Amino acid sequence: MARLSLLGGFDFAGGAVAPSFTRKARAMVAYLAIHSGHSLSREKLAALLWGDTGEPQARMNLRQALSVVRKAMPSANGGRFLIDGDSIMLELDDLDFDVARFEVLAAEAAPEQLEQAISLYRGDLLDGFSLKEEPFEDWLRVERARLRATAVLVLEKLVAHYFAQNNLASCVLAATRLLAWEPLREDIHRALMRACAAQGRVNLALKQYELCRDALQRQLRVQPEPETRQLYEQLRARRTASAAPAPAGPVAPGARPTSPPTHYVKSAGSNIAYQVTGNGPVDLIYVPGWVSNLDLAWASPRLAHVLHRLGSFCRLIRMDKRGTGLSDRNVGLPTLEERMEDVRAVLDAVGSNRAVLFGSSEGGSMCMLFAATYPERTAALVLNGTYARGVWAPDYPWAKTKAQVERELISIERE
Repeated sequence: MARLSLLGGFDFAGGAVAPSFTRKARAMVAYLAIHSGHSLSREKLAALLWGDTGEPQARMNLRQALSVVRKAMPSANGGRFLIDGDSIMLELDDLDFDVARFEVLAAEAAPEQLEQAISLYRGDLLDGFSLKEEPFEDWLRVERARLRATAVLVLEKLVAHYFAQNNLASCVLAATRLLAWEPLREDIHRALMRACAAQGRVNLALKQYELCRDALQRQLRVQPEPETRQLYEQLRARRTASAAPAPAGPVAPGARPTSPPTHYVKSAGSNIAYQVTGNGPVDLIYVPGWVSNLDLAWASPRLAHVLHRLGSFCRLIRMDKRGTGLSDRNVGLPTLEERMEDVRAVLDAVGSNRAVLFGSSEGGSMCMLFAATYPERTAALVLNGTYARGVWAPDYPWAKTKAQVERELISIERE
């Protein structure tokens, strides 16, 4: 099936000579596609696109443009344009038209269909396209605004749905995209603040208030609404309370220090355990080596001290790799690629789009693979005791030989 895309620019796939469309021909196709199913007079089209020429020349230009487009957009009946005397209509029955699909999906209520709709909205109608014809530019301006308003309504529905369902990561994504279009929407700023706070990212929620306040001051010279300021003060009080040191008390003999709650996310059928502490503006995920246990780590005063320090300036995300700690154990011998996808699953679960990767031992090797595979999600790499190879090689002489590794494994298993 041939495809016509107008959201984000003009693209037609299905005809060998489609690239030969002139700007006027593209404008004509876009106008007829938006009005598909309706007959339009030749006189109106000629005036819309060639208003700066006389009527005879405008009609000749229209005939030439129609001829070029008909050859580029063939169909079973010899052409997609249905011409009836002095009227022209574009038939879209056998054409995949993104605007038409977008509008149908946007009218639905199910979040899956709304997500499909917003994925189709790759940009404004004929984004980057202009024509020095005032009637056409006036029409294009109105249509762009209409479709943009529909996309905004779709995102509003998604923000409300995801927050109500406690799908905070998706709520943050939808709200962030909406604010990129409408940065003065205080209701969406508040929704994003609440979603971030519910994720435990109070500092990020407070930063969102500052972005809202600065945008309002810069563009409207006004202060945030009382509801927004009240939410900000509540979050500030919450941060202050969470930062206050807990009263010291005796620990019963044999009692284990309390640890934060452990959560799980499915990754390729395995349950991956993770914990989140701290609420700084930077996300940092720590990927340990071959020995780890999220809960038992807090029983070590030295390690717990490090974890508290990290959580003082970032949101610290820790995980047990599959086969270790609190994650599923009976998983065979997972590859670096499989464990790398576990990291991605944990980041998705906590709503982190971009994080610092802190890897120890072979966790560092896997973090390097993650950074190479997902550079857009990697803010930085911190590597501790990691390596490029596991055993000796001529170009890697400082590693252990296979015999040394075997002896070490026997000692580990025995002792």
